[in-house]
Amino acid sequence: MTHTEYQTAVEQLKKYSYHYYVLDDPITTDEEYDRLYHIVVGYELAHRDEIITDSPTQRVGDQPQDKFDKAHHLSRMWSLEDLFNKEELDTWVNRITKVYGDVKFYSEPKFDGASLNLIYDGGRLVQAITRGDGTIGEDVTQNAKTIQSIPLAIDYQERIEIRGEVVIFKEDFEKINEERLKSGENLFANPRNAAAGSLRQLDTRITASRRLVFMPYGIGANTLDIANLSERMEWVYGLGFRNPHMTHICVSADEIETFYHEMRVARDDFAMLLDGMVIKVDSVAVQDELGYTVKNPRWAAAYKFPAIEKLTTLKEVIYQVGRSGVVTPVAIVEPVDIEGVTV
Repeated sequence: MTHTEYQTAVEQLKKYSYHYYVLDDPITTDEEYDRLYHIVVGYELAHRDEIITDSPTQRVGDQPQDKFDKAHHLSRMWSLEDLFNKEELDTWVNRITKVYGDVKFYSEPKFDGASLNLIYDGGRLVQAITRGDGTIGEDVTQNAKTIQSIPLAIDYQERIEIRGEVVIFKEDFEKINEERLKSGENLFANPRNAAAGSLRQLDTRITASRRLVFMPYGIGANTLDIANLSERMEWVYGLGFRNPHMTHICVSADEIETFYHEMRVARDDFAMLLDGMVIKVDSVAVQDELGYTVKNPRWAAAYKFPAIEKLTTLKEVIYQVGRSGVVTPVAIVEPVDIEGVTV
């Protein structure tokens, strides 16, 4: 294999991965991907000084890390104000429209996972940081590189932060717990805990095995000249990130409420858990003018879904004794399906 053939093979692998992990539209078989992957690995082992930095083989490290270093976000990762009913939604929308008149609101799913901030510079992923306290988080760059839906390189040279949620598909969550049950490990309580725990593994090989997915929801520090958030997110999807395919521009609280109920009906059909809908002022200029409170942006809010309640049957109660001698009763119930996850 020549170096040119190696470059072509790497690009083909990246194309296969993009269609499989980002578009959910496989264009080759697993066997063909594995065959080409091993050819690339063979070339890289023989020509270590020629390895392309965003080759798919470079996503997983060989050695566990000792610890996670602390790292600063370029711009703060804010929490969102929570809304729980139409009355609170009306109040929030009116607070904005009474000053700015007709305002468009960008509405999108609120994925239930672990927030992650990706920093790209010179077209390369240079750092991935957990939310932490919003200013400082943990550097989990090596683990982020194992997530196939995170591009290692993008077609944009300026420094920029791409923010999103790391989630696990409900189907994969079930498989992971089945594997843990067979190996005698404690089961994850829910996909959110599984995603957060998997992202913070010191061994990148464990993170890679957990089938994590990155869903972008916003942009932090940037020098973009794009006026609206909706257009900025379309630009982000065009860089190679996943598109949630259920976003909407709303012009009133009533329209937001309608879309909210549509999303509640559709939540069981999503591949990953949702715990609400996020509403953001679409105009970046109006966002800047609205600014922030001590804790939240004034231009964004989370319209939360009510907790799901399901009836089940209590089979028995067992008692577990902890290391300190504390006895804890544990209810054994008939399994019940909640949003596609068996609990």
